[in-house]
Amino acid sequence: MKKYVTGFLFSRDSSHIVLINKINPQWQRGLFNGIGGKIEINESSIDAMVREFVEETGVATQQADWTCYAKVVRPNCYDVDVYFAHSDLAFTAKTIEQEQVHIIKLIDLPNNVIPNLRWLIPLALDQQADFSTPVLLQEIAQERIKP
Repeated sequence: MKKYVTGFLFSRDSSHIVLINKINPQWQRGLFNGIGGKIEINESSIDAMVREFVEETGVATQQADWTCYAKVVRPNCYDVDVYFAHSDLAFTAKTIEQEQVHIIKLIDLPNNVIPNLRWLIPLALDQQADFSTPVLLQEIAQERIKP
């Protein structure tokens, strides 16, 4: 199973978020997503988050900046650790690779986002949530068979 990370860097006051306009994989083309990618062999999830963020935005963060608050799993397909952080370094994010990085006002979140961002972003901002253990969401691995 492939393991990935994605992260949402919010401004300190939670008014802005750093997102990337995806080109790949094909099913994400033209959609906004968090910053992230594949966890490399012998790399920890948090190390992958820090590495991916600097590679894609130019913003250097530390492990302690990030909170892993959710895990999205599709059995026999993928496993994604989802992180958030708050820092005004969000305003310094820039496009480094081919995919365009955007600093977006949360009240102006575009319609063309990966569908689960509609609940992952508010969840990350829930100050009453206990993220000492990440929320686990297991997706359906195959279509349900109707009776």
